[in-house]
Amino acid sequence: MDFCKNYPLPDWTSGFEHRKTSVSQLPYEEYTGPIEKSASDTNDYMLIRLPNNLVVMCVQDAETETATAALSVNVGSNMDPVELQGLAHFLEHMLFMGTEKYPDENEFTSFISEHSGDSNAWTQFSRTTFYFGIANDAFEEALDRFSSFFTSPLFKQDCVDRELCAVDSEYKGLLNSDFWRSHQIECKLCSLGHPYSKFMPGNIETLQQGAKDHGLDLHEELLKFYNKYYSSDIMKLVVYGNHSLDQLAEWAASKFSDVKSRGDSVQRIVDHPVSAELLGKAVYYETVDDTHTMSIDFPVPDVKAMYRSDPFAYISHLISHEGQGSIMAYLKQKGWATGLSAGTNTNQNKGFNEFNISISATPEGLEHYEDIMRAVFAYVRMLVNSGPQEWVHHEMSSLMKIGFDNRKKSDAVSQALSYMNLIFNEYLAPEHVLSKSCAYEEFDFDAILHCLGFISSDNFRVFIGALKHESIDCSDIEPYFGAAYHVDSLSADLLHELACDDIHVDGLSLPERNEFMPTEFTIKNPNMLGAAAVLRPTLLRLNDNFELWFKQDDQFSTAKGSISLSITVPTVNSSPQNHIMSKLYCSMLGSDLYEDLYNATCAGLSYCVYPTSSTVEVSVAGFSSKLPELLKTVVERAKTFKVDSTQFSVYMAKFKQAFGNVANYTPSGLCGAYTNYINNSSMWHYQLVESELPKVTLDKLQAFVDSLFDVTFTKMCMVGNFDEEEALKVADNMQDIIKPSPNLGYTSNKTRAYNFEPGYYVHQLQMPNDDCVNSAIECSIYCGLQSDKRQVVLLEILQEVVHDSFFAQLRTKHQLGYKVGASSSSYHGGRSVLTLRIEGESNPMFMTLHINRFIHEMQQRLIDMTDEQFDNRVKSLINIYQERMKNIDEEADIYNGHICSNSYNFNLCDIKVGFLQSISKGELLELWNKYVNPSTAPAYTRLDVQMWSTKIWKPTVSDFKEYSAKTLALYGCLHSEGNDALDIGKVDEFISMAIAGHKEQADASDDSESLIAELKIASLSASGATYTAGESAERATHTGTALVLAVKDHETFGNYADVSHKNFSTIGMHKTPDGMWLMTDYRKFQATQQLFGLGVSAEVLVPKYSS
Repeated sequence: MDFCKNYPLPDWTSGFEHRKTSVSQLPYEEYTGPIEKSASDTNDYMLIRLPNNLVVMCVQDAETETATAALSVNVGSNMDPVELQGLAHFLEHMLFMGTEKYPDENEFTSFISEHSGDSNAWTQFSRTTFYFGIANDAFEEALDRFSSFFTSPLFKQDCVDRELCAVDSEYKGLLNSDFWRSHQIECKLCSLGHPYSKFMPGNIETLQQGAKDHGLDLHEELLKFYNKYYSSDIMKLVVYGNHSLDQLAEWAASKFSDVKSRGDSVQRIVDHPVSAELLGKAVYYETVDDTHTMSIDFPVPDVKAMYRSDPFAYISHLISHEGQGSIMAYLKQKGWATGLSAGTNTNQNKGFNEFNISISATPEGLEHYEDIMRAVFAYVRMLVNSGPQEWVHHEMSSLMKIGFDNRKKSDAVSQALSYMNLIFNEYLAPEHVLSKSCAYEEFDFDAILHCLGFISSDNFRVFIGALKHESIDCSDIEPYFGAAYHVDSLSADLLHELACDDIHVDGLSLPERNEFMPTEFTIKNPNMLGAAAVLRPTLLRLNDNFELWFKQDDQFSTAKGSISLSITVPTVNSSPQNHIMSKLYCSMLGSDLYEDLYNATCAGLSYCVYPTSSTVEVSVAGFSSKLPELLKTVVERAKTFKVDSTQFSVYMAKFKQAFGNVANYTPSGLCGAYTNYINNSSMWHYQLVESELPKVTLDKLQAFVDSLFDVTFTKMCMVGNFDEEEALKVADNMQDIIKPSPNLGYTSNKTRAYNFEPGYYVHQLQMPNDDCVNSAIECSIYCGLQSDKRQVVLLEILQEVVHDSFFAQLRTKHQLGYKVGASSSSYHGGRSVLTLRIEGESNPMFMTLHINRFIHEMQQRLIDMTDEQFDNRVKSLINIYQERMKNIDEEADIYNGHICSNSYNFNLCDIKVGFLQSISKGELLELWNKYVNPSTAPAYTRLDVQMWSTKIWKPTVSDFKEYSAKTLALYGCLHSEGNDALDIGKVDEFISMAIAGHKEQADASDDSESLIAELKIASLSASGATYTAGESAERATHTGTALVLAVKDHETFGNYADVSHKNFSTIGMHKTPDGMWLMTDYRKFQATQQLFGLGVSAEVLVPKYSS
């Protein structure tokens, strides 16, 4: 069957009429036909085409406070020159680095940040996508900056080397990603020369060295690529905001009509990347994580044109079904798998696709990988023999239509990107650009049967991933990620068996009809809709073991709801062993429920059970008429759960693997984890929990579960299409099921934050993964109490200002790493925290010097900030807090957060808006000097968690005690640049004399000639460099920059000797020459610190009804 021939491209010519914009009288074409949209969709839409053939979807959302634009161009790594792989990705980076109208390389990101927005971009095989979100009143100016990416980018030569470092750093951050490693093996094992075989991320080797090896100028090749492929003819744009459609069309036409039309430069791929000779193979590859995966991959044709019948949607629905009789139910019963998914790739590849059956296997399952394949092919044979079932298609179609008519509104950026995916599908007719899902109406028996023919034993290969493969020598190495693999032919006997018409596995069957199909869509109280919304729930009941909150939907006019239970359980986290048993219990309970409730998830319902530090959380959401019964099923099963021996073994092994995989977290991820450990009580270190795992037995877990709910206090919140009578009835039902003894809230083991004494504390760790080249630092500076909401709001403004400058200086200019940023947070009722993060190849002490100089110079930036810039940030934050909630789930989450924190501060957004309306720029500077600036803060408190790569020199405890951070940073840079024979003491002596101005003495000392030469060269390369200097600083080596930081700018580091007034040396901590305290055991440090109390309720709780 030639799908392309039978399903021609839709008509995008007729139905468009010529128009001119209302203000500038610019020409465009508007689609005047009907655009089918959801009955619950309140947005207005306009589909236009500019004279340069750029298609634009304009979306007016009257309720949004955030405007957004997204643009995709139909080119990606598929068009990379073979000699410059990664060029499309590199181009994506370079477009952010300045345009003719806005030449400052940080102009766009600074403007977006100034208005509390965000932006991002990514490159795929055949698409590159850019987007931003920002306050409505700044949208036009942001759009003007954004459009210049595609009309007049500068591609400045002096940005090339620095942004190459960013691309390379991004690539190195992916080296331990099993997804990328397996993906690149898949690319390598494609047909020779196929575009899919390329290396998409790119790195310095493929770009910089690739250009040199082939006698190319990288800057010129970048321009050529842009001028050839960035054509308006293959672009799509979405503009979304609260502005009128005419206004959005005006802006789109005025700013994007100048994008050059270069014709349709899309590469049409005819051949599939997996040719016949590559089939019938088993590809064994070694993973970084301790995991066991199988992926059975079938090359299939591109059937996007068949969206009305979509045969592969039918096939994937049945193969990935997890209810009774499914492949997954069979594998689970055998103890061979914990998860299965199936379907075609959702990317925009033209001309080919792949149907993947991905299985999360157990160790035993991987040993039975041939049996797993037998089960898969037996199920497919059953589908062929039974023939396509029209009732299955009808059920799927009905659920899609119900979901479409009851669509859940999301944030502006997510919606714009989803619209982008729709208009990029060239097979969708204009009238279906919003309604693709409900257009799934045609049951095509022959097409389904034909497509089932591709899921056959002569048309697949299998990828098998594990940490190690017994008896398999993975001696082949993928060159970019270094993944080891081995390709072997599957046995002829196995392939013959899989091809047999009578292949059969007991227990497999088609699913039953879905008993959870929603049928009731009546709105409980339609008279409430349209009136002023009540923005808080009502406390209906309060007694010794239960608290019931209720809010009837008065905003969304949908037959949906959310019910959540937060069940306080004293034993859930009272010890490391109980911590792991609570996680085991919830994971196994979820698995136990899934087979019976899979149909519920297909029918738009969801449920969740998970533990926290003091509670077991249970929630259900979806169509309201089904939720009380669903909740009852979940809670009854939770209360009566019996541990299955097979699943106990499976999940014990899974948790053991998970603990081992912590070593493969990113450096910044581990920094964040240790920062949490140090700041919070009742957070058990993962190694301590891991040591308790072998002590957990089936009987011990069962005893834990049996007594888990004996003493509880439950907070229930019910939001949506319900009435009070239903809420009270569900609450009665829950109490009857749980039957608890009262548990007073203050007896629970709730997590509390530590109140650190003033001081500068450092916790230094080494990466557990020897292959990781990156290091990281997370710097936490402690500010006022979280209960001081005015100060919290000030810190939110401050962190946005800081993040903008921090990213521009340390990421864009100095290229310390790909991950650079600032944020604000708080810990369980304690103090608010300003956090600065860096991950890159530099040593953490070098990162520390940069952070310190940034802090030193940030004060002047705050002083120089104009009133307009400050007002813009304040106004943008006000818009965020005043933005209307998007859906019932978001509303329920907000209420639950206030209820579970015991604050009950439901009008918090209004409080923050009130503060924002009266805050001044001077207060921001006062906050900075009171807490963040070490020169002025009366009680400076800071924690640095450093994660050191094993690839670089790491100072010993003795080095920390003896040498300053300046010396350690400089020596680390020298060491990384090949000067490992230098003596650290001589480096320290040189720095001291240079600071004192005794250069002659330094030259005349008995220091080694190599040290003097190295330091002189580095000093010359960095001469005159300041933090905001131009090209000399940009090109300086890390050693040269470290010299500037250590010598010329040494006063920016300061000395913290007088900050802390306690002697921590008695508990094994070490004081550095700079006055920092180095931790050796953070738990001993915690034992010397006080804890904050729990938060106080914002109001007295008075229930509407007595118990």
